[in-house]
Amino acid sequence: MPQSSDAHDHQVPGPAEDGPVVSHAAAVPVNAEEAPVSRRRRLPGMLEALVACSVLISLSGVVMPVVAEGAHTARVQDANADVQAIAEGLRGYSRDTLFLPTGSRGRTNLSWLYGAGEMPADNSFAEGGEARSLDDFLLRDAMGGGNWNGPYASNLGADPWGNAYLVNVDGWLDLRERALVLSAGPNGRVDTSPYARTAGGDDIVYLMD
Repeated sequence: MPQSSDAHDHQVPGPAEDGPVVSHAAAVPVNAEEAPVSRRRRLPGMLEALVACSVLISLSGVVMPVVAEGAHTARVQDANADVQAIAEGLRGYSRDTLFLPTGSRGRTNLSWLYGAGEMPADNSFAEGGEARSLDDFLLRDAMGGGNWNGPYASNLGADPWGNAYLVNVDGWLDLRERALVLSAGPNGRVDTSPYARTAGGDDIVYLMD
């Protein structure tokens, strides 16, 4: 009995030939509600980061001035210690040599002394006359003669702001003036008069008379 052509249309296919296997499985749809939930989960993390940044910025406005003030205080303390050490060194020089630090072997040709560093602005001590390095009195035997027994200082560097320490030795020669050691302070300008009994401006001063 002749077979219907429909039978050929319904034949079971044989084994597939070698080749790539293509999946015809339907794609699983993404739940439309999951995407907003994922974004909502990320949102708190972003907010926390923003809050943390805001806190850090606020704290920097408080911490930085405190750090700056601490550094300023430490520099002032160092300058105070230095001017006192210079004064003590000059006293030691005078005690051993029996000369004031006003010139070679007690001469009186000097008005002021200076240390290492930049020369401060508005130096009113320079109006008095000749100057000499502190090193010549405290670190080497250039002015004191045979009785010099130094060194009388261990460190004669610049002040904490890079300026030279100054000494008004005219205060031992002119009764109107004061013998003093001075740092010009943060502004690098001499604000203290040779006749002053207290420091002017932001100067750091040690009186020796």
